[in-house]
Amino acid sequence: MTQMYIYGIHPVEELLHRAPQQVRELVIAGELSESQFETIAAYVGEANVAVRRASTDELDALSEGGNHQRVAAGVSSFPYSDLRAVMDGVPDGEYGCIVALAQVQDPGNLGAILRSAAALDADAVVIPKHRSAQMTPTVVRASAGMAFQVPLVRVTNLSRALRTMKDEGYWVVGTVAEDAQPMWTMDWELDAAIVMGGEHQGMRPGVEKECDFRLTIPMRSQVESLNVAAATAITLYDRLRGISD
Repeated sequence: MTQMYIYGIHPVEELLHRAPQQVRELVIAGELSESQFETIAAYVGEANVAVRRASTDELDALSEGGNHQRVAAGVSSFPYSDLRAVMDGVPDGEYGCIVALAQVQDPGNLGAILRSAAALDADAVVIPKHRSAQMTPTVVRASAGMAFQVPLVRVTNLSRALRTMKDEGYWVVGTVAEDAQPMWTMDWELDAAIVMGGEHQGMRPGVEKECDFRLTIPMRSQVESLNVAAATAITLYDRLRGISD
């Protein structure tokens, strides 16, 4: 990714707070001294970010017609995290939780999953480089700015990444539609790598064979399946409930 613009007051605030070193410029229509930009102005001052004035027409173009709220931040690349660094960063005495997405291709779903991961105590989200949604301004907007609160790891091979996690003591927990144990029977007191399948094809066989546990969310017979973002939120909530009891 060479250059993209994160737009909207809250997403820009989160970017400047979490990864100010990635910001090449702040583009604003109006004055930074305006009250709605107060938090942004404080972060800009701390990070010494270049500020450029622009017209609303230019911001419309930079945000591709999105609701930019008169501000955008240009970034050279998204700050993807390192998988081993994430695992090493889990505090002693706490159970690790990493969400691995297998072929989740909708940017809105990725954004919603990042928001749930931030709210429900996941340590990171892992995505593959291919056949998966990548970080974009749409994802940031869908996450309501939470995309910078949870480390996002990008890997070349998801199966290999799962084996790396297993080598470090993680148990791979796959979520499937049927032929699996009900989610509420899971003992979550372990380091978990939770695999969520994609919107259309679920998990590939190579990923599914890495699963140590297979869980399903019991539902009424009239409903075939849940959206992957909703299923992720339920799974993370059940895990948090399980380790909090």
